Amino acid sequence: MLRILFVLFGFIALVVVGLMVLAAGAIALGIVVGTRRLRARLAAFKFARLRDTDPADPLDAAWTRAAHEADWAVSRIATARSSCARLIALADADPLAADAVDWANVVRRRVPDLVAACLDECADATPAERRSNLEDLVDSLEKIGAEAERRRDRFRGAKVSAFHVQRAYVDARTRQDPLG
Repeated sequence: MLRILFVLFGFIALVVVGLMVLAAGAIALGIVVGTRRLRARLAAFKFARLRDTDPADPLDAAWTRAAHEADWAVSRIATARSSCARLIALADADPLAADAVDWANVVRRRVPDLVAACLDECADATPAERRSNLEDLVDSLEKIGAEAERRRDRFRGAKVSAFHVQRAYVDARTRQDPLG
């Protein structure tokens, strides 16, 4: 009889331990799933907040909207954006660089208009038309960025920098004397 009580007590202990392990596993699984859901909600909230906040600069807003809508070409848009940003910085730093200032004004005025016109046209377009319009937009933005890069390079090539002056001085002072 005592053996039966020990076996029954052991069986009950085993069931209790098993239930505790099962409960701990369920809690761990709930924490993992809850954490993932929480991360997804936070990411969606951040994205919505970024999308809803309008930057003060319409040019920044246009670049952001273009990258959001044409999400397959984000790197292409980012390249054009950085080329335009470098040209704008150059134009802002040197207002006498007429070519750079001229194209910087074109970028500031036309990129927001171009993006807005494309997105207006995409509003009631079929998916194929939308994709075609957005691809045309990306191509146009790349052309604008390439022209900005060309104008920036043209300006930098014509400009005599302090580095080039110093380098020419060092070259002249360290050149081997052909007679000596």
